[in-house]
Parts: sequence; structure tokens; C-alpha cells
Amino acid sequence: MSATSAALGRNLSSNAPGARDERIVVPAKWRIGQGIVIALIALLALYYATVGWKSSVPDATDSRSVFDYVGFVVLAALTWLTTPTAGVIAMATFQEALRRRWMTVLLGFGLILVALSVFFTSLSPGTEEQFLRDFGTGFIIIMTTLMAIFLGVSLVPPDIERRTIFTILSKPVTRIEFLIGKYLGLCLTLLVNLVLLSAMFLLAYTIFEIRHKSGLAGAMKSFPGADQSLTFNLLNLLKALSLQYGQLIILASLAMLLSLIVSNMTAVVFCFVVYFGGQMSSYWEHLGDHAGRGANKADMSPAVTNLVKAVYFILPRLDRFDVRTRLVQQLPVEFNYMWKSFGSGIVYSAVLLVVCYLIFSDREF
Repeated sequence: MSATSAALGRNLSSNAPGARDERIVVPAKWRIGQGIVIALIALLALYYATVGWKSSVPDATDSRSVFDYVGFVVLAALTWLTTPTAGVIAMATFQEALRRRWMTVLLGFGLILVALSVFFTSLSPGTEEQFLRDFGTGFIIIMTTLMAIFLGVSLVPPDIERRTIFTILSKPVTRIEFLIGKYLGLCLTLLVNLVLLSAMFLLAYTIFEIRHKSGLAGAMKSFPGADQSLTFNLLNLLKALSLQYGQLIILASLAMLLSLIVSNMTAVVFCFVVYFGGQMSSYWEHLGDHAGRGANKADMSPAVTNLVKAVYFILPRLDRFDVRTRLVQQLPVEFNYMWKSFGSGIVYSAVLLVVCYLIFSDREF
């Protein structure tokens, strides 16, 4: 039994000694805290319903649908299902992830390369600032995507292989608490890594802007025909990097689900297939629409057309989370665009977690 699993067992035993009980007993103080968080989610939904769905400049994303509000409901439901026991498992999962040597090496390498990214701007003379924005965000996307996939496929299987799952489930822990705790621990790990890499990049970008524009005063200026101010660019970059987290929660839930069905290597390969397929969602949509109108009738049979539409329906819209084109064009990343992307990601992750629970609950331990 690993040290983390042993500590987890002790914490759960101290929380609820005695025989195993399938009922989830949540303290009143915890429920009050959950009620406050759900109230904040409701206020955010109210803001979106009134003024948050509109861009400051009229945009194609200025529209509302019932599906946009499903994300708020799912987020509130996940908050309500998170129990103190799930919190203990989440923290144990987070601590275990930090102890992985490859994780530390990957994070250290990422921080060093992001810090040195300003020196790579000489590869693109005349467009140094655009190159730095594109390189920094792209590199962070790659690094955190690798973390999400490789961590996600290695969360649950080790507990099953080492039989520590027997010890954990023999305590007052339900299977849904176990899965939610594992998932939240993974999400917390990814959030910490994303924050560290983003903070290093934004610091490097700020230093580059100040040096490139002859001081802080020059970097803060914005006038017609010139680049946007440092504040605008930093906020835009922060929003773009925050959107990456929506992509990570989808990949994390997908990796967890696949790890219960196939081997780790197969799960990793399939995750990358879904990732690249999801980045091409716009292509699948365009191809399906044209085939449906008969534009490619001679080239695509009805079976292939239906297959394309099925692929578009099943794959997550990961292309929504990549806004590097908007960064290069210095277009604002608005709240409504962010929530539409995040909301769809939360719903997709919830569906994967439900399937994950159905598979896990059918296992005999």
C-alpha cells in the first residue's frame, strides 16, 4: 500500500470510524459552505442572463440558448455532490501527483522554457510581440495537455492493481465520492500547474513589453494604428490561458474514463486522437453541412455523411478553447465567449463522469 493511500485510509477512519456505511453524511457547516458557492454560481448565471451574454463590441457570439445555462446547473450539482470525504481524496490525489518525479521535471522544464521565451523572439523579426504571444500560449497548451492526459490515465488503475481500492472502499466511502475526489484532485493539480506556467509567461511578457517599448509608460499607451496597451494584452492573455483550463477538465475526465476500459497506452493514444479530432471540430461541422446540402453529393455517400455528423456530435469542441488567432489579431476575448466554451466543457465532462461512474460502480472489489 502506498504512503498516500495509507494516509487516506487514516483520514477516512478518523472521520467516520466503524463499519462501512453507504449513506453519505455531510456536516451542516459543509452544506452551508456549498450553499454559498451555489449562490455565487446563481449570481454568475444571473449576470450572464442579463448583460454578460453580450460583447462590448457586437459579435457573432452575442446569442443565448438554454444549453448555455446547463453548464451552471451542472457546476452547481458537482458542488453539491462534493463531500468532505471527496475533499480528503482530492487532496490525497493532489499530493500524490506532486510526488511524481516526471511531473516535477515536466513542470520545471516548462517554467524554464517559458521564462526564456523572450529570447526566441529574434526568430521572427518585425513581429516579435505576436510571436511571443503565440509561442507562449501554444507551449503552455501543449505542456498542460500532456499533464492532463498522462495524469488522468494513471489515477484509478494503480489503486485497482495494488488492491488499495479494497482498503479505501471498506471505509465509509461511496464510489461516487471516490471518483469525484480523484477527478477534483486531478483538476486541482492541473490548475496549479497552469497557474504557475501562466504566471511565469505573463511576467516574461511584461518584461519584454517594458523593454521593447522603452519603459512602463510606453507599454501602457494605446492609440490608433499602434499595438494595444500592456493592460489589454495581459488581460487577453489571462483569459486565453484560463480557457485552456476548460480544455483540461474535458481531457481529464476522458482520460479517467478510458483508463477504466482499456490499457494505459491505448487510453493515451485515444486521448490524443480525440484531442486532435476536437481541434478540427469546425472542419467536421463544415464538411457535414456541405454534405447535407448536397454540395459533395458525388463524393460522399449517405453513410459517410452520417459518420461525419456522428463524429462532429461525439467529439468535444476543443477548438473553442484555442483563441490564439484572436490574440494575434488583438481582438478582445469577451466573457460570453468564455462561458459558452466553459459551459460546453463542463457539460461534456459531466457526461463522461456519469459514464465513468456507471462503469466503476459495476466493478466488483
